[in-house]
Amino acid sequence: MTQDSRFSKRQPPSSPAQPRGTGRPPAVQPWRSPDALPVTPPALPQPPRPQPDRQLYTQVSPPPRTPAPPVVRVPAPTRDRPRRPPQSPPPAAPPTPPVPAKATKKARFIIGWQVWVMLSLATVLGAGGLGAALLFKLPALPNCPSIFWPTASASLRVYCAQLAANKKTVDDLLEAIELVNGLPENHPMHGEVNRYTETWADEILNLAQDSFHRGDLEGAIAIARRIPMGTAARDLVAERVSQWREVWAEGETIYAKAETAMLDQDLRLAFSLATQLLDVPNRYWQTTKYEELGDLITAAREDGNRLGQIQRLARRGGLSNLLQAIEMAQEVQRISPAYPAAQRLIARLGQDMLTLAEAALDREDFAAAMEIVEQVPAIDALQPELQDFRTLAQARAQSWLGGTADLESAVSQAQRIRRDRPLYGRAQSLIGRWQLEIRDVVQLNQARRLANLDTLPDLRAAIAEARQVPSSNPRGDEAQTLIQQWTTQIETVEDRPIVDQATAVAGAGDLTAAIALARQVRSGRALYAEAQEQIQGWTRQLQRNEDMPILNEARRLASFGNLGQAIGTADQIQSGRVLHADAQADIRLWRGQLQARASLQEAQRVAASGTPNALLSGIRLASQVPDNTDSYAEADRFIAQWSQGVLQSAQVLAGYDLDGAIALLAQLPRHPATAATAQQQLAAWRQARTPQSLPTLPPSASTAPVPESPMPSTNNEADPDKN
Repeated sequence: MTQDSRFSKRQPPSSPAQPRGTGRPPAVQPWRSPDALPVTPPALPQPPRPQPDRQLYTQVSPPPRTPAPPVVRVPAPTRDRPRRPPQSPPPAAPPTPPVPAKATKKARFIIGWQVWVMLSLATVLGAGGLGAALLFKLPALPNCPSIFWPTASASLRVYCAQLAANKKTVDDLLEAIELVNGLPENHPMHGEVNRYTETWADEILNLAQDSFHRGDLEGAIAIARRIPMGTAARDLVAERVSQWREVWAEGETIYAKAETAMLDQDLRLAFSLATQLLDVPNRYWQTTKYEELGDLITAAREDGNRLGQIQRLARRGGLSNLLQAIEMAQEVQRISPAYPAAQRLIARLGQDMLTLAEAALDREDFAAAMEIVEQVPAIDALQPELQDFRTLAQARAQSWLGGTADLESAVSQAQRIRRDRPLYGRAQSLIGRWQLEIRDVVQLNQARRLANLDTLPDLRAAIAEARQVPSSNPRGDEAQTLIQQWTTQIETVEDRPIVDQATAVAGAGDLTAAIALARQVRSGRALYAEAQEQIQGWTRQLQRNEDMPILNEARRLASFGNLGQAIGTADQIQSGRVLHADAQADIRLWRGQLQARASLQEAQRVAASGTPNALLSGIRLASQVPDNTDSYAEADRFIAQWSQGVLQSAQVLAGYDLDGAIALLAQLPRHPATAATAQQQLAAWRQARTPQSLPTLPPSASTAPVPESPMPSTNNEADPDKN
């Protein structure tokens, strides 16, 4: 059996002077240098040590020595490590009596075998215990906050993300998603990370839903909008937010209607509306707001009259009514269940007062606006808005001065309003407006400087400069006014010579040439209206000169009785010309005369038979002749003649038919020549037809005199009092 190399290497060289069986020299300690070892003392008697059987080392040529147990090598000490002082050898043991060689050999063999068994057993047990300890020992957890993430592994990121997500808060869930984001698609853990991300995004959306049900609408929307893009939950955010807003608006509408009904003392309607809150799909409105509204309705039975009066005053509007309503609302005691409603009403009335103050600022009445603001009730909910309103009011008053420095000062004042203030949006709107106005003022000032040079090129340059200000800008109207003014000035300078030349030509008598010159002024230019007025005057004068001979000829023909030719001649003047109206008036007159002549001729024809009815028909036709015609006198003469004939016929008829005579004479139209005679004759005939009254008896107690009623007049009888 060959010798183990481990033992051969650690065996010190044998010394022939050392007796066998007396032990081995002291081993060199690893922390000592061989030079520092003490010199071996003279051979002293050593206690016997068991040695292994020499038969195990049959191939060793020198005398075998007892192998030393395995020693773990320790690195040699460095030069920087201080050396330990040399140690003195242990005290020598007392000499022992010599042992027989055979007994010593046997004892060494037995002791060596037991040692090796024990060592083997200890090694096996130690290795097993060490393995078990390593298996059951929990690894040290990583400290996630102190990890340098750019170099962290994906598994470590997932582990720390899970720890953060387990806290179930929005920030921690977002932190978890952020830790695992950016993992390449070809990474083995990409699918697992996506599942985790979707789960955590759903949890964030659920947290937002919980905030919504707790009554924090804006907080829920803010949480939902923090969900990272690219997740399924993010695709639901817009729909969910819209749904939340609809639900919230429904609750607010019902609550506002119920509160209005309560203030109007319609408690039955208010309670009916309050029960509708139970159908709103939100726990906050179903519980908190429902109970709050119920308390208000209960309190309305006590303080409802006061709240109703406040509401009616507020609806009237006006500063005095609002102040009176606020004073009444402030009298509601804090212990009253209606106190929250009264405070909300005060806040709303304060907002109405701020609206009045804003209207005063729109009228640029700074003093009136500040007077209103000073009377706004001092409640905590309105204080931030009041402070911002005062700041903006001062800024707006500064901007009214219109200068660049004034506008810059206004911008500086408005910029004091921070992002978290209630009127921040209004301030930013005014700042943007004033900044645009500053640029407009600079632009318009430059345009004015050019226009002041008062030359056509400079005026055109000023217009080009002013046109750079858009009409939608704050100074857009001013820019357009200046552009119109300078354009009018340019057009006047360009067109005035044309108008003056046309006026001179017209004065010379050439109206046609003057009109042609004036028409060179185009529509839309500054002198266009003046040129058109001149053109119309010259046109009327020209048409009058052209048409007056025609109209005079027509009138001459009419004077000779040639009405038909006169009408034809006057009709040559066309519509739209200056004498057309005069010609048409003459034509109407002449046509009336022709019609009168025709009517008179027809009347003569009808009355030619001489019968009373014929005469009456002739009179009616002759009466249609207008009094402004030349036939009127002749028609009047015929009417008088025929009326006298009808009167004579009636007198003849009265000799044998009084009723017929009365009826005939009643049909006669009034005429100055026969009216008086006809009325007297009718009165006499009617009296003659009335029967004589009988003698009356004296009145008795049982009878009373009956007054005589006048004879009813027929519809066709003439009234003698009328002409």
